[in-house]
Amino acid sequence: MASVTLKEKAYEQLRAYILEGTIISNEQLTEKYLVELLQMSRTPIRSALEKLAAEGLLNIAPNKGLSLPELSLQRVADFFDFRIALEGHIVRKLSGRKLPPDEIAWFRANLQIQEQTAAQHDYLKFTHADSEYHRRLALVYDNTEMVQMMDNLQDRLFQIALKVLRKDTNRIENSYRDHLEIFELILAGDAEEASRRMVEHLEYGARILVL
Repeated sequence: MASVTLKEKAYEQLRAYILEGTIISNEQLTEKYLVELLQMSRTPIRSALEKLAAEGLLNIAPNKGLSLPELSLQRVADFFDFRIALEGHIVRKLSGRKLPPDEIAWFRANLQIQEQTAAQHDYLKFTHADSEYHRRLALVYDNTEMVQMMDNLQDRLFQIALKVLRKDTNRIENSYRDHLEIFELILAGDAEEASRRMVEHLEYGARILVL
């Protein structure tokens, strides 16, 4: 197994800090601060920052340095509009299929993690399971273009889901129950109700952040 280079380690750590909200202000995006945070030299950190900027998780502007991209209310609303259309369609179509036993087992295990982390109010671990749940629905549906779209949005999906949970402290347990009910409706073949519940689930998240 190949060893992880310092550049790769710096990238993974910085990416996690940005997505998970450890780094939330532009004032933290200085080489001095990041050297102390990661306990690394400037060279691997600079390489990681360039890669993160290429992925859109950071902005690098000449003479202005580094900054976190701003997510406007309009962009959040647009993001949820897209997800509602995409995921409402996915669960409707999946409800007309018989899911393979291994996929059912995967969702059961994921939902168990959601239940446990929701009870513990562990927002970070719950959001990881939440994001994996939504992505897996697209994977099981097996539309290459939709999976690509979901993959392209994974970072934003994670950041926004975490913001919703941290803004509405009661949401974490309700979100788990939504996911469980949607999955049971898919298994029961209730396409319209599964789609309606997914749309309702996502619309709630949009209202929390946009209103």
